[in-house]
Amino acid sequence: MAQSGSVSQFQSDGGAPGGFGLPALVRLFAFVLITLSALSLLFIGYIASRKADEIAVDKQLVLLENVLRDRHGLLARDQLGLARWDRSVKYITLKFRPSYVVEEFVSSLWYDFGHERSFLVGPGGRLLMSAWQDDVDLTARDLDAKDDLKAIADLAIERHHAHRITIEGGYGQKPVPASEIHQVAAFGYAEIDGEVMLTTAMAIVPDDGEVALPEGDPVILISARPINAEFVGDLNGQLEYADLKFARNGDGLLKIKSVDGQPLGSFNWDLYRPGAEIWPVVVPAVVLLCGLLLAASFVLGRYISRLSIRLEDSERRNRDLAHRDALSGLANRLFFEKALNDAADRLAQAPFAVIASDLDRFKLVNDSHGHAAGDEVIRTVAERLKDAVGETGLVGRVGGDEFLILLTAARDRARLAALARRIIASVSDPITLSTGAVVDVGISLGIATAPENGASARVIMSMADRALYASKETGRGRVFFAEDLEAPNVGAAVDAA
Repeated sequence: MAQSGSVSQFQSDGGAPGGFGLPALVRLFAFVLITLSALSLLFIGYIASRKADEIAVDKQLVLLENVLRDRHGLLARDQLGLARWDRSVKYITLKFRPSYVVEEFVSSLWYDFGHERSFLVGPGGRLLMSAWQDDVDLTARDLDAKDDLKAIADLAIERHHAHRITIEGGYGQKPVPASEIHQVAAFGYAEIDGEVMLTTAMAIVPDDGEVALPEGDPVILISARPINAEFVGDLNGQLEYADLKFARNGDGLLKIKSVDGQPLGSFNWDLYRPGAEIWPVVVPAVVLLCGLLLAASFVLGRYISRLSIRLEDSERRNRDLAHRDALSGLANRLFFEKALNDAADRLAQAPFAVIASDLDRFKLVNDSHGHAAGDEVIRTVAERLKDAVGETGLVGRVGGDEFLILLTAARDRARLAALARRIIASVSDPITLSTGAVVDVGISLGIATAPENGASARVIMSMADRALYASKETGRGRVFFAEDLEAPNVGAAVDAA
Protein backbone atom coordinates (compact mmCIF):
# COMPACT_ATOMS: atom_id res chain seq x y z
CA MET A 1 0.00 0.00 0.00
CA ALA A 2 2.84 2.43 0.75
CA GLN A 3 4.37 1.70 -2.61
CA SER A 4 1.11 2.57 -4.43
CA GLY A 5 0.93 5.92 -2.64
CA SER A 6 4.43 6.80 -3.81
CA VAL A 7 3.57 6.00 -7.39
CA SER A 8 0.49 8.26 -7.33
CA GLN A 9 2.51 11.10 -5.86
CA PHE A 10 5.20 10.73 -8.54
CA GLN A 11 2.59 10.80 -11.37
CA SER A 12 0.95 13.93 -10.04
CA ASP A 13 4.31 15.70 -10.14
CA GLY A 14 4.56 15.31 -13.87
CA GLY A 15 6.19 11.90 -14.40
CA ALA A 16 9.75 10.78 -14.82
CA PRO A 17 12.37 12.74 -16.75
CA GLY A 18 12.53 11.99 -20.43
CA GLY A 19 8.81 11.22 -20.62
CA PHE A 20 9.19 7.60 -19.40
CA GLY A 21 6.51 7.36 -16.68
CA LEU A 22 6.89 5.46 -13.44
CA PRO A 23 4.16 2.91 -14.30
CA ALA A 24 6.18 1.87 -17.31
CA LEU A 25 9.32 1.63 -15.20
CA VAL A 26 7.43 -0.45 -12.62
CA ARG A 27 6.01 -2.67 -15.33
CA LEU A 28 9.48 -3.04 -16.86
CA PHE A 29 10.99 -3.78 -13.46
CA ALA A 30 8.20 -6.25 -12.67
CA PHE A 31 8.63 -7.90 -16.07
CA VAL A 32 12.40 -8.18 -15.60
CA LEU A 33 12.00 -9.40 -12.02
CA ILE A 34 9.36 -11.97 -12.95
CA THR A 35 11.37 -13.11 -15.99
CA LEU A 36 14.54 -13.48 -13.95
CA SER A 37 12.63 -15.26 -11.17
CA ALA A 38 10.93 -17.56 -13.66
CA LEU A 39 14.24 -18.38 -15.34
CA SER A 40 15.84 -18.90 -11.95
CA LEU A 41 13.06 -21.25 -10.88
CA LEU A 42 13.27 -23.16 -14.13
CA PHE A 43 17.02 -23.47 -13.68
CA ILE A 44 16.60 -24.59 -10.06
CA GLY A 45 14.00 -27.12 -11.20
CA TYR A 46 16.42 -28.41 -13.83
CA ILE A 47 19.28 -28.75 -11.32
CA ALA A 48 17.01 -30.32 -8.68
CA SER A 49 15.58 -32.82 -11.16
CA ARG A 50 19.06 -33.81 -12.36
CA LYS A 51 20.36 -34.15 -8.80
CA ALA A 52 17.34 -36.17 -7.71
CA ASP A 53 17.81 -38.47 -10.71
CA GLU A 54 21.54 -38.86 -10.01
CA ILE A 55 20.93 -39.74 -6.35
CA ALA A 56 18.17 -42.21 -7.24
CA VAL A 57 20.28 -43.89 -9.94
CA ASP A 58 23.33 -44.16 -7.66
CA LYS A 59 21.26 -45.68 -4.88
CA GLN A 60 19.71 -48.24 -7.22
CA LEU A 61 23.14 -49.29 -8.50
CA VAL A 62 24.60 -49.55 -4.99
CA LEU A 63 21.63 -51.54 -3.73
CA LEU A 64 21.93 -54.09 -6.56
CA GLU A 65 25.69 -54.41 -5.97
CA ASN A 66 25.04 -55.01 -2.25
CA VAL A 67 22.42 -57.67 -2.97
CA LEU A 68 24.81 -59.46 -5.36
CA ARG A 69 27.56 -59.27 -2.75
CA ASP A 70 25.15 -60.77 -0.22
CA ARG A 71 24.43 -63.66 -2.61
CA HIS A 72 28.18 -64.27 -2.92
CA GLY A 73 28.45 -64.33 0.86
CA LEU A 74 25.58 -66.81 1.24
CA LEU A 75 27.16 -69.14 -1.34
CA ALA A 76 30.53 -68.97 0.43
CA ARG A 77 28.99 -69.58 3.86
CA ASP A 78 27.35 -72.73 2.47
CA GLN A 79 30.74 -73.90 1.17
CA LEU A 80 32.55 -73.28 4.45
CA GLY A 81 31.23 -76.32 6.31
CA LEU A 82 32.52 -78.71 3.63
CA ALA A 83 35.66 -76.83 2.58
CA ARG A 84 36.96 -76.36 6.15
CA TRP A 85 36.82 -80.02 7.19
CA ASP A 86 39.49 -82.61 7.98
CA ARG A 87 37.45 -85.27 6.17
CA SER A 88 37.48 -83.26 2.93
CA VAL A 89 41.24 -82.76 3.17
CA LYS A 90 41.73 -86.48 3.81
CA TYR A 91 39.59 -87.75 0.93
CA ILE A 92 40.11 -85.01 -1.64
CA THR A 93 43.53 -83.42 -1.13
CA LEU A 94 45.57 -86.22 0.42
CA LYS A 95 43.85 -89.19 -1.24
CA PHE A 96 41.20 -88.51 -3.83
CA ARG A 97 38.30 -90.85 -3.05
CA PRO A 98 35.59 -90.68 -5.76
CA SER A 99 32.92 -92.28 -3.55
CA TYR A 100 33.34 -89.51 -0.93
CA VAL A 101 33.19 -86.80 -3.59
CA VAL A 102 30.03 -88.21 -5.16
CA GLU A 103 28.10 -89.54 -2.17
CA GLU A 104 28.95 -87.00 0.52
CA PHE A 105 30.64 -83.89 -0.85
CA VAL A 106 28.63 -83.08 -3.99
CA SER A 107 25.48 -84.58 -2.53
CA SER A 108 25.64 -82.16 0.41
CA LEU A 109 26.38 -79.18 -1.84
CA TRP A 110 23.26 -79.90 -3.89
CA TYR A 111 20.75 -81.43 -1.51
CA ASP A 112 21.63 -79.37 1.59
CA PHE A 113 22.53 -76.04 -0.03
CA GLY A 114 21.15 -76.12 -3.58
CA HIS A 115 24.47 -75.38 -5.33
CA GLU A 116 23.64 -76.05 -8.97
CA ARG A 117 27.24 -76.22 -10.24
CA SER A 118 30.32 -77.29 -8.29
CA PHE A 119 33.93 -77.94 -9.27
CA LEU A 120 37.18 -79.11 -7.71
CA VAL A 121 40.37 -77.60 -9.12
CA GLY A 122 43.70 -79.07 -8.10
CA PRO A 123 47.22 -77.62 -8.20
CA GLY A 124 48.36 -76.40 -11.58
CA GLY A 125 44.84 -75.64 -12.74
CA ARG A 126 43.79 -79.29 -13.14
CA LEU A 127 40.03 -79.82 -13.03
CA LEU A 128 39.41 -82.88 -10.81
CA MET A 129 35.61 -82.86 -10.73
CA SER A 130 32.67 -81.00 -12.18
CA ALA A 131 29.03 -81.45 -11.18
CA TRP A 132 25.64 -80.30 -12.35
CA GLN A 133 23.39 -80.59 -9.31
CA ASP A 134 24.15 -84.19 -8.19
CA ASP A 135 25.39 -85.41 -11.59
CA VAL A 136 29.15 -85.76 -11.11
CA ASP A 137 31.82 -85.94 -13.81
CA LEU A 138 35.18 -87.16 -12.46
CA THR A 139 37.02 -86.81 -15.75
CA ALA A 140 40.21 -84.90 -14.96
CA ARG A 141 41.62 -82.35 -17.38
CA ASP A 142 43.83 -79.28 -17.43
CA LEU A 143 41.97 -75.98 -17.55
CA ASP A 144 42.87 -73.53 -20.28
CA ALA A 145 44.96 -70.60 -19.08
CA LYS A 146 42.12 -68.23 -20.07
CA ASP A 147 39.37 -70.31 -18.49
CA ASP A 148 37.28 -68.28 -16.01
CA LEU A 149 37.32 -71.23 -13.59
CA LYS A 150 41.12 -71.14 -13.49
CA ALA A 151 41.09 -67.38 -12.90
CA ILE A 152 38.81 -67.58 -9.86
CA ALA A 153 40.67 -70.67 -8.57
CA ASP A 154 43.96 -68.75 -8.78
CA LEU A 155 42.38 -65.88 -6.83
CA ALA A 156 41.21 -68.32 -4.13
CA ILE A 157 44.74 -69.76 -3.96
CA GLU A 158 46.12 -66.25 -3.32
CA ARG A 159 43.59 -65.73 -0.53
CA HIS A 160 44.54 -69.08 1.01
CA HIS A 161 48.29 -68.39 0.97
CA ALA A 162 47.68 -64.98 2.53
CA HIS A 163 46.01 -66.74 5.51
CA ARG A 164 47.97 -70.00 5.55
CA ILE A 165 49.42 -71.08 8.89
CA THR A 166 51.81 -73.81 9.96
CA ILE A 167 50.31 -76.69 11.96
CA GLU A 168 51.60 -80.04 13.07
CA GLY A 169 52.47 -82.10 10.01
CA GLY A 170 52.07 -79.34 7.43
CA TYR A 171 49.81 -76.39 6.85
CA GLY A 172 46.35 -75.15 7.68
CA GLN A 173 44.45 -71.91 7.32
CA LYS A 174 43.70 -69.20 9.86
CA PRO A 175 40.03 -69.55 10.92
CA VAL A 176 37.73 -66.70 9.97
CA PRO A 177 34.13 -66.10 11.08
CA ALA A 178 31.28 -66.27 8.61
CA SER A 179 31.01 -62.48 8.72
CA GLU A 180 34.55 -62.19 7.30
CA ILE A 181 34.34 -65.04 4.80
CA HIS A 182 35.54 -62.70 2.02
CA GLN A 183 39.06 -62.87 3.50
CA VAL A 184 39.54 -66.49 2.40
CA ALA A 185 36.91 -66.83 -0.34
CA ALA A 186 37.17 -65.49 -3.89
CA PHE A 187 34.04 -63.86 -5.29
CA GLY A 188 33.48 -63.30 -8.98
CA TYR A 189 31.61 -64.12 -12.17
CA ALA A 190 32.46 -66.70 -14.81
CA GLU A 191 31.21 -68.03 -18.11
CA ILE A 192 30.68 -71.78 -17.70
CA ASP A 193 29.28 -73.93 -20.49
CA GLY A 194 27.98 -70.83 -22.24
CA GLU A 195 26.20 -69.40 -19.19
CA VAL A 196 27.21 -66.47 -17.00
CA MET A 197 27.34 -67.59 -13.37
CA LEU A 198 27.87 -66.06 -9.95
CA THR A 199 30.83 -67.97 -8.50
CA THR A 200 32.54 -68.40 -5.14
CA ALA A 201 35.78 -70.31 -4.55
CA MET A 202 37.74 -71.30 -1.45
CA ALA A 203 40.52 -73.68 -0.51
CA ILE A 204 39.80 -77.06 1.11
CA VAL A 205 41.58 -76.86 4.47
CA PRO A 206 41.63 -78.77 7.79
CA ASP A 207 39.51 -77.63 10.72
CA ASP A 208 40.55 -79.64 13.78
CA GLY A 209 44.16 -80.32 12.79
CA GLU A 210 43.81 -84.11 12.59
CA VAL A 211 45.30 -83.85 9.08
CA ALA A 212 47.41 -81.15 7.44
CA LEU A 213 47.96 -79.76 3.97
CA PRO A 214 51.24 -80.54 2.22
CA GLU A 215 53.51 -77.89 0.72
CA GLY A 216 52.14 -76.26 -2.45
CA ASP A 217 48.76 -75.09 -3.64
CA PRO A 218 45.54 -76.49 -2.12
CA VAL A 219 42.56 -78.01 -3.90
CA ILE A 220 39.94 -75.34 -4.59
CA LEU A 221 36.17 -75.79 -4.27
CA ILE A 222 34.18 -73.64 -6.70
CA SER A 223 30.38 -73.25 -6.49
CA ALA A 224 28.38 -71.45 -9.15
CA ARG A 225 24.82 -70.32 -9.66
CA PRO A 226 23.59 -69.38 -13.16
CA ILE A 227 22.41 -65.81 -13.59
CA ASN A 228 19.18 -66.85 -15.26
CA ALA A 229 15.57 -65.75 -15.08
CA GLU A 230 15.03 -67.60 -11.78
CA PHE A 231 18.09 -65.96 -10.20
CA VAL A 232 17.09 -62.49 -11.44
CA GLY A 233 13.57 -63.05 -10.12
CA ASP A 234 15.01 -64.03 -6.73
CA LEU A 235 17.08 -60.83 -6.67
CA ASN A 236 14.13 -58.68 -7.64
CA GLY A 237 12.03 -60.13 -4.86
CA GLN A 238 14.22 -58.00 -2.61
CA LEU A 239 14.83 -55.05 -4.95
CA GLU A 240 11.45 -54.61 -6.70
CA TYR A 241 13.02 -52.91 -9.72
CA ALA A 242 10.90 -52.32 -12.82
CA ASP A 243 11.68 -54.91 -15.55
CA LEU A 244 14.99 -56.10 -14.08
CA LYS A 245 16.83 -58.26 -16.63
CA PHE A 246 20.28 -59.71 -17.29
CA ALA A 247 21.64 -59.76 -20.83
CA ARG A 248 24.87 -61.00 -22.37
CA ASN A 249 25.63 -57.57 -23.83
CA GLY A 250 27.52 -54.88 -21.96
CA ASP A 251 25.09 -52.04 -22.60
CA GLY A 252 23.18 -52.29 -19.31
CA LEU A 253 23.40 -50.21 -16.17
CA LEU A 254 25.48 -52.59 -14.02
CA LYS A 255 28.16 -54.39 -16.01
CA ILE A 256 29.40 -57.84 -14.95
CA LYS A 257 33.00 -58.87 -15.65
CA SER A 258 35.05 -62.01 -15.09
CA VAL A 259 37.88 -62.14 -12.57
CA ASP A 260 40.37 -61.22 -15.28
CA GLY A 261 38.28 -58.25 -16.43
CA GLN A 262 36.49 -59.70 -19.47
CA PRO A 263 32.92 -58.39 -19.98
CA LEU A 264 30.28 -61.08 -19.47
CA GLY A 265 26.99 -59.16 -19.53
CA SER A 266 25.03 -56.56 -17.64
CA PHE A 267 21.93 -55.95 -15.55
CA ASN A 268 19.40 -53.46 -16.85
CA TRP A 269 16.08 -52.13 -15.56
CA ASP A 270 13.76 -49.17 -15.89
CA LEU A 271 15.35 -46.58 -13.66
CA TYR A 272 13.20 -44.73 -11.17
CA ARG A 273 13.79 -41.03 -11.90
CA PRO A 274 12.04 -38.80 -9.37
CA GLY A 275 13.26 -35.67 -11.17
CA ALA A 276 10.42 -35.86 -13.69
CA GLU A 277 7.97 -35.36 -10.85
CA ILE A 278 9.35 -31.87 -10.27
CA TRP A 279 8.10 -30.32 -13.50
CA PRO A 280 4.33 -30.72 -13.02
CA VAL A 281 4.73 -28.49 -9.97
CA VAL A 282 7.52 -26.13 -11.11
CA VAL A 283 5.87 -25.07 -14.37
CA PRO A 284 2.53 -24.10 -12.77
CA ALA A 285 4.50 -22.32 -10.06
CA VAL A 286 6.37 -20.28 -12.69
CA VAL A 287 3.12 -19.36 -14.42
CA LEU A 288 1.56 -18.39 -11.14
CA LEU A 289 4.62 -16.27 -10.35
CA CYS A 290 3.74 -13.92 -13.21
CA GLY A 291 0.84 -12.70 -11.08
CA LEU A 292 1.89 -13.64 -7.58
CA LEU A 293 5.66 -13.80 -7.24
CA LEU A 294 5.65 -14.28 -3.51
CA ALA A 295 2.93 -16.95 -3.65
CA ALA A 296 4.82 -18.82 -6.35
CA SER A 297 8.03 -18.65 -4.33
CA PHE A 298 6.17 -20.03 -1.34
CA VAL A 299 4.75 -22.89 -3.41
CA LEU A 300 8.23 -23.72 -4.74
CA GLY A 301 9.67 -23.71 -1.25
CA ARG A 302 6.99 -26.09 -0.07
CA TYR A 303 7.61 -28.33 -3.03
CA ILE A 304 11.35 -28.44 -2.46
CA SER A 305 10.67 -29.30 1.16
CA ARG A 306 8.31 -32.09 0.13
CA LEU A 307 10.85 -33.37 -2.39
CA SER A 308 13.52 -33.49 0.31
CA ILE A 309 11.16 -35.41 2.60
CA ARG A 310 10.35 -37.86 -0.18
CA LEU A 311 14.04 -38.42 -0.90
CA GLU A 312 14.70 -38.97 2.81
CA ASP A 313 11.77 -41.40 2.97
CA SER A 314 13.15 -43.21 -0.07
CA GLU A 315 16.59 -43.43 1.53
CA ARG A 316 15.04 -44.63 4.78
CA ARG A 317 13.14 -47.35 2.88
CA ASN A 318 16.33 -48.36 1.10
CA ARG A 319 18.18 -48.62 4.42
CA ASP A 320 15.35 -50.70 5.85
CA LEU A 321 15.39 -52.95 2.78
CA ALA A 322 19.16 -53.36 3.10
CA HIS A 323 18.78 -54.49 6.76
CA ARG A 324 15.73 -56.77 6.45
CA ASP A 325 15.44 -60.24 4.94
CA ALA A 326 12.75 -59.91 2.28
CA LEU A 327 11.27 -63.40 2.72
CA SER A 328 11.07 -63.73 6.50
CA GLY A 329 11.01 -60.11 7.64
CA LEU A 330 13.80 -60.89 10.12
CA ALA A 331 17.11 -59.07 10.39
CA ASN A 332 19.43 -59.98 7.50
CA ARG A 333 23.11 -60.84 7.73
CA LEU A 334 24.27 -57.20 7.49
CA PHE A 335 22.04 -55.96 10.31
CA PHE A 336 22.69 -58.99 12.54
CA GLU A 337 26.47 -58.64 12.19
CA LYS A 338 26.22 -54.96 13.16
CA ALA A 339 24.11 -55.84 16.21
CA LEU A 340 26.57 -58.58 17.18
CA ASN A 341 29.55 -56.24 16.86
CA ASP A 342 27.72 -53.62 18.95
CA ALA A 343 27.00 -56.24 21.62
CA ALA A 344 30.67 -57.25 21.65
CA ASP A 345 31.68 -53.61 22.13
CA ARG A 346 29.38 -53.41 25.18
CA LEU A 347 30.41 -56.80 26.57
CA ALA A 348 31.94 -55.37 29.75
CA GLN A 349 28.56 -53.88 30.75
CA ALA A 350 26.19 -56.40 29.16
CA PRO A 351 27.19 -60.05 28.54
CA PHE A 352 25.24 -61.83 25.81
CA ALA A 353 24.67 -65.16 24.06
CA VAL A 354 24.39 -66.26 20.42
CA ILE A 355 22.33 -69.18 19.13
CA ALA A 356 23.21 -70.56 15.68
CA SER A 357 20.60 -72.81 14.09
CA ASP A 358 19.41 -74.35 10.89
CA LEU A 359 16.38 -76.41 9.97
CA ASP A 360 16.20 -80.19 9.75
CA ARG A 361 14.31 -81.88 6.90
CA PHE A 362 13.81 -78.54 5.12
CA LYS A 363 15.20 -79.87 1.86
CA LEU A 364 12.55 -82.61 1.92
CA VAL A 365 9.81 -79.94 2.02
CA ASN A 366 11.25 -78.19 -1.06
CA ASP A 367 11.65 -81.48 -2.93
CA SER A 368 8.16 -82.77 -2.06
CA HIS A 369 6.07 -79.60 -2.19
CA GLY A 370 8.13 -77.03 -4.15
CA HIS A 371 10.00 -73.86 -3.31
CA ALA A 372 6.79 -71.92 -2.64
CA ALA A 373 6.06 -74.35 0.19
CA GLY A 374 9.63 -73.89 1.41
CA ASP A 375 9.06 -70.14 1.51
CA GLU A 376 5.90 -70.67 3.58
CA VAL A 377 7.87 -72.82 6.02
CA ILE A 378 10.60 -70.18 6.33
CA ARG A 379 8.00 -67.48 7.10
CA THR A 380 6.22 -69.70 9.65
CA VAL A 381 9.47 -70.65 11.37
CA ALA A 382 10.48 -66.98 11.47
CA GLU A 383 7.24 -66.08 13.27
CA ARG A 384 7.69 -68.95 15.72
CA LEU A 385 11.25 -67.92 16.47
CA LYS A 386 10.20 -64.30 17.06
CA ASP A 387 7.39 -65.47 19.37
CA ALA A 388 9.74 -67.77 21.29
CA VAL A 389 12.51 -65.19 21.69
CA GLY A 390 10.20 -62.24 22.31
CA GLU A 391 11.86 -59.12 23.69
CA THR A 392 14.90 -60.99 24.99
CA GLY A 393 16.90 -60.79 21.77
CA LEU A 394 17.20 -60.31 18.01
CA VAL A 395 16.36 -63.03 15.45
CA GLY A 396 18.05 -62.97 12.04
CA ARG A 397 18.01 -65.08 8.88
CA VAL A 398 21.45 -65.37 7.30
CA GLY A 399 21.02 -68.18 4.78
CA GLY A 400 18.50 -70.45 3.10
CA ASP A 401 17.38 -72.18 6.30
CA GLU A 402 19.92 -70.70 8.69
CA PHE A 403 18.87 -68.48 11.59
CA LEU A 404 20.86 -66.64 14.25
CA ILE A 405 19.62 -65.33 17.60
CA LEU A 406 21.37 -62.65 19.68
CA LEU A 407 20.26 -62.78 23.31
CA THR A 408 21.02 -59.85 25.61
CA ALA A 409 18.44 -60.43 28.36
CA ALA A 410 18.93 -64.14 29.13
CA ARG A 411 22.29 -65.92 29.13
CA ASP A 412 22.56 -68.34 32.06
CA ARG A 413 22.63 -71.98 30.97
CA ALA A 414 19.36 -72.99 32.59
CA ARG A 415 17.36 -70.19 30.94
CA LEU A 416 19.13 -70.73 27.61
CA ALA A 417 18.37 -74.44 27.72
CA ALA A 418 14.73 -73.68 28.52
CA LEU A 419 14.53 -71.23 25.63
CA ALA A 420 16.18 -73.77 23.33
CA ARG A 421 13.61 -76.40 24.27
CA ARG A 422 10.78 -73.92 23.59
CA ILE A 423 12.28 -73.11 20.19
CA ILE A 424 12.73 -76.78 19.26
CA ALA A 425 9.18 -77.63 20.40
CA SER A 426 7.65 -74.63 18.62
CA VAL A 427 9.48 -75.17 15.33
CA SER A 428 8.75 -78.91 15.40
CA ASP A 429 4.97 -78.38 15.51
CA PRO A 430 3.33 -79.41 12.21
CA ILE A 431 2.89 -76.64 9.63
CA THR A 432 -0.23 -76.48 7.47
CA LEU A 433 0.56 -75.06 4.03
CA SER A 434 -1.79 -72.91 1.98
CA THR A 435 -2.38 -75.97 -0.23
CA GLY A 436 -3.72 -77.89 2.77
CA ALA A 437 -0.69 -80.15 3.02
CA VAL A 438 0.82 -80.64 6.47
CA VAL A 439 4.61 -80.74 6.82
CA ASP A 440 7.00 -80.79 9.74
CA VAL A 441 10.57 -79.67 10.13
CA GLY A 442 12.97 -79.65 13.04
CA ILE A 443 15.75 -77.37 14.17
CA SER A 444 19.26 -77.90 15.54
CA LEU A 445 20.84 -75.29 17.83
CA GLY A 446 24.35 -74.32 18.92
CA ILE A 447 24.80 -71.85 21.80
CA ALA A 448 27.82 -69.73 22.70
CA THR A 449 27.96 -67.21 25.55
CA ALA A 450 30.13 -64.15 26.02
CA PRO A 451 32.53 -63.70 27.66
CA GLU A 452 32.80 -67.39 28.64
CA ASN A 453 33.30 -68.58 25.04
CA GLY A 454 35.06 -65.48 23.73
CA ALA A 455 35.11 -61.70 23.83
CA SER A 456 34.83 -60.76 20.15
CA ALA A 457 32.00 -61.12 17.67
CA ARG A 458 34.19 -63.26 15.44
CA VAL A 459 35.09 -65.75 18.17
CA ILE A 460 31.57 -65.98 19.60
CA MET A 461 30.11 -66.61 16.14
CA SER A 462 32.73 -69.23 15.43
CA MET A 463 31.99 -71.01 18.71
CA ALA A 464 28.24 -70.94 18.07
CA ASP A 465 28.82 -72.44 14.60
CA ARG A 466 31.01 -75.17 16.09
CA ALA A 467 28.37 -75.93 18.68
CA LEU A 468 25.75 -76.16 15.91
CA TYR A 469 27.90 -78.61 13.96
CA ALA A 470 28.33 -80.68 17.13
CA SER A 471 24.57 -80.61 17.69
CA LYS A 472 23.90 -81.94 14.19
CA GLU A 473 26.55 -84.62 14.56
CA THR A 474 24.97 -85.92 17.78
CA GLY A 475 21.50 -86.09 16.24
CA ARG A 476 19.19 -83.45 14.84
CA GLY A 477 16.60 -81.59 16.87
CA ARG A 478 19.00 -80.87 19.71
CA VAL A 479 20.91 -78.03 21.31
CA PHE A 480 24.64 -78.07 22.06
CA PHE A 481 26.52 -75.57 24.25
CA ALA A 482 29.91 -74.33 23.09
CA GLU A 483 31.28 -74.73 26.60
CA ASP A 484 30.81 -78.52 26.17
CA LEU A 485 32.97 -78.70 23.04
CA GLU A 486 36.12 -79.40 25.04
CA ALA A 487 34.37 -81.56 27.65
CA PRO A 488 35.25 -85.28 27.84
CA ASN A 489 31.82 -86.30 26.63
CA VAL A 490 31.68 -84.11 23.53
CA GLY A 491 28.74 -85.98 22.10
CA ALA A 492 26.41 -84.84 24.88
CA ALA A 493 23.63 -82.57 23.75
CA VAL A 494 20.26 -81.42 25.09
CA ASP A 495 17.28 -83.19 23.53
CA ALA A 496 14.10 -81.41 22.58
CA ALA A 497 12.48 -82.93 25.62
